[in-house]
Amino acid sequence: MRFWSPSLEEEQAVLRAVHEVTTDWVLLLDEDGLAGLSAAVLDRLLLKEEPELAAPMGPRGVDYHLDGITCISSSGSSAAFLVPPMVLPTTTVQSLPSLYAHTWSALGGYVSLSGLNVSGGLVLGGLSVPLMDWCPRYTPVGSGGIPVPVHDSQSLGETLQRHSTADQTGDAAGILIFMPSSHDLRYVYPIACAFRAKGHSVSILTHGHVEGLHDAPCQLSLLSFLSSAYADAGGLFSPALFAAQISDEVDVIFSIMSEDFAPKSSAVIDAFPLATIIHIPTEDLPYTDWMTALDLAGWKNWHTPEIQLSVITNDRPDSLRRLLSSLNNARYFGDHLNLRINVEQTADPETLRMVDDFRWTHGSMFLHHRVVHGGLLTSVVESWYPHGNDSYALILEDDVELSPLFYAYLKLSLLQYRYGKSEDRSPNLFGISLYQQKNLELRPEGRHLFNARSLFEDAGIPHPNTPYLSQIPCSWGALYFPEHWREFHAYLIARMSEDVWPLRETVVPDVRSNRWTRSWKKYFIELVYLRGYVMLYPNYPDYASLSTNHLEVGSHVKDVPAEVYLRKKKLFNLPLMPLPPAEDAFQSPPTGLLELPNGSLPSWKDLPILDLLGDIVAKETVWKRGSERRAELTGCDEPPVQAHDVPDLLCVQ
Repeated sequence: MRFWSPSLEEEQAVLRAVHEVTTDWVLLLDEDGLAGLSAAVLDRLLLKEEPELAAPMGPRGVDYHLDGITCISSSGSSAAFLVPPMVLPTTTVQSLPSLYAHTWSALGGYVSLSGLNVSGGLVLGGLSVPLMDWCPRYTPVGSGGIPVPVHDSQSLGETLQRHSTADQTGDAAGILIFMPSSHDLRYVYPIACAFRAKGHSVSILTHGHVEGLHDAPCQLSLLSFLSSAYADAGGLFSPALFAAQISDEVDVIFSIMSEDFAPKSSAVIDAFPLATIIHIPTEDLPYTDWMTALDLAGWKNWHTPEIQLSVITNDRPDSLRRLLSSLNNARYFGDHLNLRINVEQTADPETLRMVDDFRWTHGSMFLHHRVVHGGLLTSVVESWYPHGNDSYALILEDDVELSPLFYAYLKLSLLQYRYGKSEDRSPNLFGISLYQQKNLELRPEGRHLFNARSLFEDAGIPHPNTPYLSQIPCSWGALYFPEHWREFHAYLIARMSEDVWPLRETVVPDVRSNRWTRSWKKYFIELVYLRGYVMLYPNYPDYASLSTNHLEVGSHVKDVPAEVYLRKKKLFNLPLMPLPPAEDAFQSPPTGLLELPNGSLPSWKDLPILDLLGDIVAKETVWKRGSERRAELTGCDEPPVQAHDVPDLLCVQ
C-alpha cells in the first residue's frame, strides 16, 4: 500500500505510482472499480485475449469539439483521452515527460503522437451505466475556471441498445452508410441487414422517393436526396445539412459506381472525411452476397491489401489466352489489381503478339521478358517480390483457369484471416489456395484420390464443409503472403548456395517432393515443414473450385499417349464456380461462396489442419515435427527466435 502526497491530485499520484510498476501492462481503476462493465470488456481489461495494439483501452473516453466535449462509450471508437477503468502498456506512462504526467487528457495527447492511429486511446464499449453518471467528473476546465460544455450525441436508449447487441454478437459496433440507387436496393438490403444484426447502425441514402420501395427484411433508416430536410435555401440537396443530421460517426460509406450518382455521392463522401469509401460497380451488385460475412474490421481494411496478378508463360498461347480471358471475365468489385506477365526467353511469336496486344482495364500492366532461359523454378520465384507487408501476389501458371468469383473468395478470406479479429490471424498462414485438392501427391507410395468432406465426416468433424488448413503449397492458383515469400527467397538462396546443407540433403522425410529436382515447390515444402506453416484451402461441394488446372504439356507434364493423358487430366481438372444468373428478384442470387459452416468462414481455431500426407493433425504436432527435424539437421536445440529470419532458422549467424 502506498500513500500519495497531499500536494498531488489523484491522477498525478496514480501516474507517478505506475513508474514503479514492473509488469508490461497496468490496470488503472477509480473508486467504482470494475462495476457496471460487460463480461466482454472485463476480459479485455484483464488481458484474457492478446491486445491488437499496445495502446490504452477502456470503456470510457472523451472527445473534443470546438465548443465542448463528448463523453463516448461506442465500441471500436478512438477518443482524445480515456479515463479509468483502463488498461495500458506500462511504458506508455513511464516514458511520459514529467511535465505531462498530471492529467488523463495529457496522457491521451501523448498517446496520440505515438503513431498507433487510435488518437488518445481505444474505447471498448460495454458500459451498463448512463454516460452522464461519470462524465462530469472528468470534464476539463476552460478559461476562467468554467467547465467546458458537455454534448450528448446519442440518446441513452439507443446507446445501450447498440452496446447490448454488439456484446451479444462479439463484434465492435460501428456506423455504416450505404448509398445505392433505389433500383439496386434489393441487392444492398441483405448486406445492410447483416450489419444491423451485428449491432451496427445503418442508413441508406437513395436517389429518389423511398415510398413504394421493397420492404427490407430488417428495420433500416431509408433516406432520400429529395427530402426537404436536407435542402438548402435554394431547394437543392445540401451535403452539410445531411451530415449534420446523421448523429453517429460514419465509419464506412458503401457507394454504387454510377455516372448519374457520382456528383451527389462525392458531395456526401466529402462530408465524412474519415470514412472508408467502397465503390462497387453496378454490374457487380448481384454477386455481393459474400459481403454479408465481412465484419467491421474487414470493411475498414477493404483498401489495405494490394493484390498483384502474376502470370507465368512460355510457349502455350492457347492456354495463356484462356487464362487471360478468365481474368478479364472475373468480378473485382471496384478494386484495382496490377497485372504482371512474365514471358520466358523461349516464348513463341504468337505468345509474344498476344501479350503485346492484351489490354488490362483493372489496373496497371507490366510485361517482363527474360533474355536468358530460367526454367519454371526461376520464373515462378522471380515473378514477384513484395514491397510491403500488405503486398500479395496471385501466382498463375498459364494452364490455370479462374472462376469469375475467384477474387471475391480471396477478398473474403484475406480480410478475415489477415485483417479481421486478432484471434483469427496467425503468422503460420502463408497463403490462400483457389484450387480444391482432389489428389494427394506427396505420399511416398504415389498419388491418392482425396476428398476433404469425406475425410472430415469420417473424423466426426461437426461441419464437413469447412475450409481447412494444409501444409501443401498450391501452384495452380494461389495467393502468397509477403513475409513468407521473402523468407522463401532467402531460404532458396541458402539452399542453392549449399552453404548450410548439400543440395541433395533430404530435409522433409518420406515425401515424393524429394524427387522433384526442378520444382520450386520442393523447397517451399521444406520451409513449410521446418516452420509449421499452413495454407488455407476451399472445400465446396462437388469439388467446385475457384481455379482449375488443365494439365497441359509443359515443364512438368510430358507428352504421353492420348488415353493416358486424358485419364490423368481428369484427375486434376475441376469444375469452376460460375456466376449465378442475375435474376430480377428481391435478394441477390446466391453465389455459392457462403456454402460454409453457419454461412461464414470459421474462426481460426476451428479450421482443421492437414499435414503433407493429408492426415488430420494438431497444430502442435505440425510445429513439433518441424522443430525436431530442424534440430536434427542443424544441431540447434533452441527454437528459432526471429520470425521469417532464415539465418536464425538454419542456425547460421
